[in-house]
Amino acid sequence: MTNRLRYLDNAEKIFVFDQVYTLTAASEQATRKKLSAFGMFAKLNLFNRPKDETVLLSKHELRYEPFWHAVAIRSADYSRELVYPVEIGNAFANRVLIDGKEYPVVEQGGKRLISLPGVEYSHRQIVFDEYVDGLARELKKGALAHYFKKQYKVQERTALELPEAVVPQLRLPTLLQQIHQKLAADVINAHEFQEDLITIEKVHLYYRPVFAFEFTWTTEDKVGVIEVDGLTGDVIENGQWFKEKLQAITTREMLFEVGSELAGVLVPGGSAAVKVIERVTADNGRSRT
Repeated sequence: MTNRLRYLDNAEKIFVFDQVYTLTAASEQATRKKLSAFGMFAKLNLFNRPKDETVLLSKHELRYEPFWHAVAIRSADYSRELVYPVEIGNAFANRVLIDGKEYPVVEQGGKRLISLPGVEYSHRQIVFDEYVDGLARELKKGALAHYFKKQYKVQERTALELPEAVVPQLRLPTLLQQIHQKLAADVINAHEFQEDLITIEKVHLYYRPVFAFEFTWTTEDKVGVIEVDGLTGDVIENGQWFKEKLQAITTREMLFEVGSELAGVLVPGGSAAVKVIERVTADNGRSRT
């Protein structure tokens, strides 16, 4: 049996974190670390390394970087056939009659047993609940979840009016494909599935403020970027400069590309990886807070 996918209509939301650090504070943080903008090798090179007077600030920006919080649940009802070994306490019994059927008593591992065939009916839930970088980078484990533990202020938006917002490189269809692959990869030992349902409950897109400072090593004609987290003030020495910004007002519908594209991504090559794709409202589906 193939997985059936259910997608809650209210699963898609956009949030923007309120900036905590000011430009002045972030600039001070970056300036203290500017000699580290060109890599560890340059910093430790005794014969040719950057110095305060040769490293100058060339440009800076406050940008908003995307990340996802996705929650999905795979619910499986399934059955499997198996044989239960039942120990017989009577040392003289050689067969047992149960519901009109005889079962021979056999010696096995120092025990006297009969074997009863049966069918187990089970229900299992597998949860996907992860924070995923929208720029497809490998971040420190727990770094994104940390923002919620610290309870930084965040506002829900129906549209983005942030020209500084970076365009997600990990788009929703690809994220959904990753979720489906991870949940489907969890092996369930079954002879038959009565139901195998994946429910996409939450795909929230968050934007967090990040300051980026580009420094030029004037004597070597090299540039490096120092990033400062606009919420925590943490410094990243090997930073990046992202050119692709949203530029204009972007609606939620424009950011969440699902529709017919969803089926094409989750069913690669037209195979039956997902049998049915349903869209249901929160009233018809299970909700999660």
